[in-house]
Amino acid sequence: MNSRSSVEIALNRQCTSFSAQAGVDGLSVFTDGAVRFSVYADGQRVWQSGALGLGDPPATVQVSLAGRKSLRLVVERAGPGSLPTLASWADAVIGCR
Repeated sequence: MNSRSSVEIALNRQCTSFSAQAGVDGLSVFTDGAVRFSVYADGQRVWQSGALGLGDPPATVQVSLAGRKSLRLVVERAGPGSLPTLASWADAVIGCR
């Protein structure tokens, strides 16, 4: 994902969890910015990372989706920077029944 983007997923069954490793993609070698990751469930933020830049270790995401109907993954800029930053939700898994 590019910085300043989001994706929304309609959960069409009983899902219990979302997990991932959120970080700046290694292809962002010419970036000068940082990003912040957020996870929303039914419009409510349930997780947020600190500011992450190139070379920072990924943030571990583990959230409950019990009783939720939608999941939205958001990437935003976290400070100054003039170049786009590529962000990754690596090893992303939505656990459903």
